[in-house]
Order: sequence, then structure tokens, then C-alpha cells
Amino acid sequence: MKVKDPKKIDLFTEEVSVCPFSAYKEIRESGRVYKEPRYGNYVLTHHDDIQSLKNDRVFDSRHGVDPAGRFSASTYPDINRTDPPRHAKIKGFLYKSFSPQAVQSWEDDIHKIFVEHFDNIGCDNSFDIVHHVCYPAPAAVICRMLGFSDDRREDFQRWSAALVERLGTDISEDQRNALVEMARFIRLKAEEKAKKPGKDLMTEIVFAEVDGERLSPEEVVANGVFFLAAGHETTANFLSNFTVQIATIPSLFDRLKNDRSLLKPALEESLRLESPVQNICRTVKEDVSIENTIIREDDRMMFSLGAGNRDPQVFENPEDFDLTRGNLNQHLAFGYGHHQCLGARLARLEGEIYANILLDRFDKIELAEGHKRQPGNVVRGYKSLNIKCS
Repeated sequence: MKVKDPKKIDLFTEEVSVCPFSAYKEIRESGRVYKEPRYGNYVLTHHDDIQSLKNDRVFDSRHGVDPAGRFSASTYPDINRTDPPRHAKIKGFLYKSFSPQAVQSWEDDIHKIFVEHFDNIGCDNSFDIVHHVCYPAPAAVICRMLGFSDDRREDFQRWSAALVERLGTDISEDQRNALVEMARFIRLKAEEKAKKPGKDLMTEIVFAEVDGERLSPEEVVANGVFFLAAGHETTANFLSNFTVQIATIPSLFDRLKNDRSLLKPALEESLRLESPVQNICRTVKEDVSIENTIIREDDRMMFSLGAGNRDPQVFENPEDFDLTRGNLNQHLAFGYGHHQCLGARLARLEGEIYANILLDRFDKIELAEGHKRQPGNVVRGYKSLNIKCS
């Protein structure tokens, strides 16, 4: 996708969303800040500028990731739309579920879940890997962590799809209804945990305290919805993107199959090149100047993680999949600063388990006809992805 005038680039068209990277490059080369025409967000595409996300004095999170800014400041925010110091207190309370020790304790269970989903494929050598594994296995993991049964998997998928697909697009009546259903389900589960606590994440949310006070019922529901959806959507997109890369990049599958020490850098490079979350938004709390552009209080800013991860000032030959990069820990796929993804460690573990099973079971993977990308330009991944294995 080539646009001669960067001022006319609409980042939210289907054409750009399918492959936004040439648009990011043109915007980045045009200057440090760009005002996109559809919603009026000021877009940052340089890696160093995106790191200003940690400055909660200037930027707040009340509108979350939605470029259209449809969350009002009066709605009850989840942890992703809460700023310090409250954010840090809630995150600290919930950290125990995502600490290195806690995530490691789930490894055997997660492996069993992924093996079961691969086993359910049967003897087919051509199948939709998203339908069979990339989506349902992470969904089963987060349901287990929350203390939910995953027998409503189809509902979880429909609800989470509605939550993701409304970002930067018009909201349909079906999506509104799905979100209402999701909130109702979480409210009932929260009430159950309040009466009969368990050793699970939903119980921790219900009993979380900030300055000696429990979260409001509305905050409990908002955070339950957030963890149920974010707990598997990001991972599902990560896994599907990685699958495309090992199926299409010459010799990559064989290299990883023969040398598993390369797997961790491969997963990090996958996250850098195809970040599951491409863009996140913030609201400006006070006037700020960037390269002679004055951005006023209450204006919206969009931090393009996908663009920052291909900034040539930080990553040499940024379009290449390079297993030898020495600075992969600088990628922004899981965000930056206070709101860096709480579940990043869990997603990485699921990525390792998924990739090892894939490499163990098959000698070759190719893309088959038929795939469907996630809509919009906030998340990046696949809703369906047919592959052929041998």
C-alpha cells in the first residue's frame, strides 16, 4: 500500500489494516507526529516517542485502546483504563496470579490443554489452526485461571470478538447485545465467588482492595470482562501470526525444529514484527509540544506499537525476521510503562508450548487456501487460518 501524501493516510481502511507497515513507514518518515484524518488522533510512530507512554502526568488511559474514544470518563474502568496510583495498587493486588512462580505453576496444565486441542484435530492434514487450537486453547487457559468452566466457549468467542471488533469501527446492535451478555455472565460469576471464594483470579478481583476498600461491583465486572477477553485474544493473535511466519519464511520451520534454543528469540521476533496489539490510545491531560505541533488538553494520541517495533533507528533492517538480534527485549509488543501487559509472561509460556507441540508433531507446515484477518487496525491476527501439515 503506497500513499504519496502522508496527510491523506487513513490507518483504519481495510486496505491499510491488512498490511499497515508501509503506511507506518511513510508516516514515520514524514515527522514525529501525525494527525490521522478519521478520528483526529495524533499518532506517534517513533520507538523513542512511544516510550513516553510511561508519563502518566501527561497521558491518561480512561478511553483505553479505542481510537474512536467511545469510552467516557464516567464509565467504570478496568485495570487497562485506570491510571496511577490506583492502577499500581490494583495491579499489585492481582500480580500474584501472574508472577513468575504462579505462571510456572500452570505449565503442566497449559501443556495438557494444548495437547488436548491438538489431539482433537484427529488425522486431518489440512485444518483451521485458529479454530482448533490458537483460539480455544488460550481461552481454556484463562477460563481455568479465572475459575470458570469453558463449556460456554462459543459464547466467550462471540463476546470477545464483539469486544475487539468494535475498536475503531462502528458498533452493531449484535455487538452491543453480546457485550451486555458478557457483563451479565461476569456479574453472576462475581456473585458466586463472593459467596464461595476459590483460589482463582476471579476471586482475587472480587476481593481486591485499594486503600482498604474493595472494588465497586461495576469495577469487578469491568475487570472480569477485561481479563476474560484480553486473556486469550492477544495470545490467539500472537499464535496465529507466528504460525504464518513459520509456514512462509524460508527454512525457519526447519531451523526451529532442529534447534529449539532458537525458539525463544523466534517468538520475540514474531512479536516484534507482527505485534498482536498494533495501536493503543491515550488522552492528553495537559498541553504538550512535539516537534512544533501543539497537542491540547483532552486531545487523543495514538501510540503505534507496530510502527515503533519497525523503527530503523532501533532495529537494524527492521522488516527482516532476524533470530540474532541483540536487542529483542526492546520491542513494544506488550506495551510500555505502567500499563505493560500483566499477562505477558503467560502469553510467552503459551507461545513456547504451542510452538514446541507444532514442531514435534509435524515435519512441514504450509498455508492452505482460506484465511480471514481480524478487522481494524488495533489488533493484528487471524480469525481463521487454514494450514496443511505433513
